[in-house]
Amino acid sequence: MIAVIKKNKYFIFTIASVLIVLFWYFNFQFWHFAVLNFLFFIFYFLFNSVWLGNLLTKFINLERGLKTIFGFFGFLFLIAFTMAVPIVLFKVVPIYLFILLFTLTLFISFLNHHYAGENKSASWPESDSRQEIEFPKILYFLFFVFYILAVAFLFRARTGKFILSPWTTISPFYLYFWMTIVFIIGLMIFSREKTAKILFFIVLASLLLHAYLPIVYQGGFGGDKWRHIGAEKLLMNGNIYSPALFGEKLRLKQFGKIKIPEVFIVGNKTSYSNMWGLSIALSWLLGLDIFLIDLILGFLLFSIFLPIFLFKFAQIFSDRKQFLLLTSFLPVCFFPLQIYGGITIPNTFGFLVFLFSLTSFLYLFFKKSISKKNKIIFFILLLVVLYFNYILYLFVFLGFALFFWLTKKILNSSGRKKKIFILFFCLIILFSFLIIPLLDSFNNFSHFKSIRIKEVFNALIDFGKRLLVSRAIFPRIFQMEQDNWLYMQTGRTMNRCVLMNLLPWSYILTPIFWLFFIYGILKLKKVSRPKYAYLLIVLLFIALVGQFIASYFMEGNHIFSKRLVVLISFLFILPFSWGIYSFVENKFLGQRAKILAVILFLSLLSGTVYASGPKMQRVTIDEIKAANYVWDNLKNKSGPYCVLANTWPLLAVEAVSGRQIITGGFPVYFEYRQPERVQLFQNMNKEPSIKYLEKSIKITGAKDCYFMTEKKWLFFERKEKIFNRINEILGNPKQIGDVFIWYYKK
Repeated sequence: MIAVIKKNKYFIFTIASVLIVLFWYFNFQFWHFAVLNFLFFIFYFLFNSVWLGNLLTKFINLERGLKTIFGFFGFLFLIAFTMAVPIVLFKVVPIYLFILLFTLTLFISFLNHHYAGENKSASWPESDSRQEIEFPKILYFLFFVFYILAVAFLFRARTGKFILSPWTTISPFYLYFWMTIVFIIGLMIFSREKTAKILFFIVLASLLLHAYLPIVYQGGFGGDKWRHIGAEKLLMNGNIYSPALFGEKLRLKQFGKIKIPEVFIVGNKTSYSNMWGLSIALSWLLGLDIFLIDLILGFLLFSIFLPIFLFKFAQIFSDRKQFLLLTSFLPVCFFPLQIYGGITIPNTFGFLVFLFSLTSFLYLFFKKSISKKNKIIFFILLLVVLYFNYILYLFVFLGFALFFWLTKKILNSSGRKKKIFILFFCLIILFSFLIIPLLDSFNNFSHFKSIRIKEVFNALIDFGKRLLVSRAIFPRIFQMEQDNWLYMQTGRTMNRCVLMNLLPWSYILTPIFWLFFIYGILKLKKVSRPKYAYLLIVLLFIALVGQFIASYFMEGNHIFSKRLVVLISFLFILPFSWGIYSFVENKFLGQRAKILAVILFLSLLSGTVYASGPKMQRVTIDEIKAANYVWDNLKNKSGPYCVLANTWPLLAVEAVSGRQIITGGFPVYFEYRQPERVQLFQNMNKEPSIKYLEKSIKITGAKDCYFMTEKKWLFFERKEKIFNRINEILGNPKQIGDVFIWYYKK
């Protein structure tokens, strides 16, 4: 291999990459210079991203500028995958990561020399100038002015205090700036400006769109993130995250008639391992705290790569400039793509890998110059990668691949053979309606309930109404769940912007959305691969039916069907985009008037969807500091531990302790339910007594217990009396901001 690499014209860069890895390890182990970490990261990833981009061009027609971007993403997730494997099977240590970087450099350099060759860049699509409008150059200046002001408003709203929604602290003027930016980019899309330039501005807008969560929430947004941070800290300390294949007693599980190692079917470990692996790798390589990596990783990846991947995905069906740019820009109109793109969670993290894999697969699928054998090998490799990704998207990817293969067989066959494939296609569709609900019922997460025919008709009517005005498909608890494909909630928002609360926007704009969507379906026959484009509509219908069945006819935890919202929003985009493009391209009415009307609609839709959520509790900065204080006092003691507190600060305790203290040490039942801990916490906040702490110690098996609370959780009619009573029985507390901490030992 070394002899071959020496002939590589990039030989000097191969040597440079190897030396970078060597010195990077020395810096990690001995020197600890932060600047060196960032310099090593930039140059190492630049060299390897260029090589991998050249390799990918063999399969995907990439424009100049997109080669390195695709290569960077591919290399990033190559690291994530190769970190995920040992995380699932055993554990990870830093030396493994640096050996991995060394090996990947030699391997990619070798492949680049053998297979990449001189791959020419594809040309950027440019449409007929008669369908485009002039774009005043002053709008570039206005774009950056509004952009800077919007970012300033976000930083001004930054807080570590308790808030239910970011819109309670963000200035109402922010949304006006955002809608103006959407309007400017809309004009840009239908202008004569270069495609690459417009795509760059779309990515800038995407970064601003998702920045409202990592910027405003000083302690980060969401609850599950703390469990992931806890798991990552556990792994970074060289521990095993159970179950594993090696290093601990092998745990077997009955799967049908055979017993297999539990680690291979524990979806919550394999689904998270990819995200954990990349987060840990970047934390070690950059010398940054895992909390900071978690705060910005998902936001940066989703903001930058989603528009680019959508651009290339849409190119499979058409090369029309405005359609491609609209497709890459339209995630700004879907709430799941707005909120989940701003946080680091396995669902959207896994979705990016899925979309990258799906796009690569489809380009390979339609490329005739690649042999069938190589296509099968590539497909199998993608399946392996997706297995160590969010497990839902493995099933979805298999479904996409099967339907595209069947469609190709139907189109390329005739006579009896064609009829057999059509019959098989119809049977697969019928089975697919139940596949997601059946996955929900795996391990008894949910179950079907008895239904009557009348209930089915009523459910269909209600489902149709909810789709028409974008109301949540699944029942909500206190309006706290983010489970809708367009708007988060259709009632009054928590935003202080007058325009947002002026009219019931979801009832006005969602039907218009449906008109464009249906018009796009009717015009899909004009795309380059209409049969496959219609197949996407079938897949969308299957996903919606799966959600319908799970929501109306099943009880329990809809572990898969609820998490389809990101996929469903994605499947809505292409026909919606094509509908807008076809409407503007149509010769009736004035061209300029139609463009302005469409852009105004998109601005209003994006702004009102943006303001419709989120609404959720969060871990405050005071609670994070309190969690650190408690762990500092407990980390030198052997468990078990006891921390009696509310749910959210206990999530912080789990994170800072590296999963040494999970849910305060109290037992956890189905769906993270903790009836004992919840009841004891409520009792201490209403009628404080030593007996509740003694009960907590008995349940957890600990020798002592910490009690954490805030005055807002005390029974509202007797706050001061209750607070004074706690002080009487436990002594003076340790106060950290709004959090009070008492210590009790029997």
